[in-house]
Amino acid sequence: MKIESLYLDHAATTPMAPEVFSKFTSLLQEGIGNSSSGHAFGTHALALLNQARNTLANRLGCSAKEIIFTSGGTEGNNWILQRVVEDAAPAMRAKGLRPHIITSAIEHSSIINVAEWLKRSGIAEWSKIAADGDGRIDASNLALLIQPNTVLVSILHGNNEIGTIQNLQELGQVCRARNVLFHSDACQTFCHESFNVSELPVDFLSLSGHKIRGPKGIGAIYIRAGLELTPLLFGGKQERGLRPGTTSVELICAFAAAAELWNQKSIEAMHAVRRYAIDRLKSEFPDVRINGPIDHGPTLCHVVSFTLNDLHSKTVHRALADVNVACSTGAACGTGASDSSAVLLAIGRTIERAHQIRISFSPETTCREIDVFIGRLSGVVQKLISAS
Repeated sequence: MKIESLYLDHAATTPMAPEVFSKFTSLLQEGIGNSSSGHAFGTHALALLNQARNTLANRLGCSAKEIIFTSGGTEGNNWILQRVVEDAAPAMRAKGLRPHIITSAIEHSSIINVAEWLKRSGIAEWSKIAADGDGRIDASNLALLIQPNTVLVSILHGNNEIGTIQNLQELGQVCRARNVLFHSDACQTFCHESFNVSELPVDFLSLSGHKIRGPKGIGAIYIRAGLELTPLLFGGKQERGLRPGTTSVELICAFAAAAELWNQKSIEAMHAVRRYAIDRLKSEFPDVRINGPIDHGPTLCHVVSFTLNDLHSKTVHRALADVNVACSTGAACGTGASDSSAVLLAIGRTIERAHQIRISFSPETTCREIDVFIGRLSGVVQKLISAS
C-alpha cells in the first residue's frame, strides 16, 4: 500500500494557493495582451500590471515606483550586487581603489557565488562578517568591517536554512551612517514576517513569488526612491527601462494575489506549528539539536532545522524519502554541493555536526502532519540504528 505523501519543504518552494492558481489560469485562458502595446488589449494588460504593482507595494509599505519585477530572488540578488559594484567602479578606479562589498557568512548561494565571482574577477574586494551561534549578525562587528571603499552591504533578512531573522534596523543604521548602500534578500521573510520597508534603513530588497504560494519564475526588487541602478540586461523600455523583455502580466498578477492572502493570523498560526514541531522533536529524540534560535530573538515562522547526533542527516533524508516525506538537508539551491552545510559551519558546528534535516511549512500545514512526520522519522531512526 502506498504511503500518503507528506510535503514539508515549503521553504524550497511552496505550492500555489488555490485562489492564486485560479487567478493565474484564468488570465492564461483570457489571453492577456502585451502591456507595452498601444491597443485595447495592451491597455487592459497594463492596467492589470499597475494594479498588481500597487498591491505588492502596499504589502511592502513603499511606492509602486519602487517595485521592479524580476524572474525571482536569484536574478534580483545578482542584479543588485553586480550593478552596484560595477556602477561604483569608475569613481573608485579614479582613486586607485576597487569597490568593496560585505556579506554575511551565511548568505544564500545567489549572494555568495556572485561575491566570489566579483572578487575572483578582480572587480571588487569582498569581506564576510561572522555570525554567532544562532546565526545573528552583530551591528558593531559590521561597523568594524566597513572601509572607505565599501559600496554595498548585503545581509539576508531571514536565513533559509536555520530561520534566523536579522535586525535590519540596526544593520541598516550602521550602513546609512557611513553612506554605504544596504541590500537584503527578503525572499523568505516577505509575507512570513511583518515589516514595512519604508520604516527600515534599507536601499534594496529581493523578493520571490514561489516562496509565498505564488508561481515560480516571478519575483521583484525594491529600489529605494532616489537611487539609480543600471540594467542587468539591455533591450526594450519595460519596467522603466530597467528590466527589458515582454512582461508576464499573468505571473505578476498571480504573485500579487499570493501576497494578498497573508496576514498576521496566518503568521502566528505557523509559529504555533513550528513550536509544536520543536517540542515534539525534543520529546521524541532527547539528543536532537535544533539549529538556530528557539526561544529568543525573532525567527522565521516556517522553518525548523535539526540534527540527530547518532545519524548523518543525508542518510536520514534518503530514508524519509522512501516513506514519502519531502523535506531537505538545507537550501535547495545548494543541494548536492557538500555533505556539510556552510551555514552550520559558519555558526560554529564542527564538520561532523554540520549537517541537518530542514522541515518547513505553509499556512496549510497542521500539527497532525507534524505528528505523522514524527512517527515516520521515529520509524526511520529505529530502522537505521538497528541496521548499523
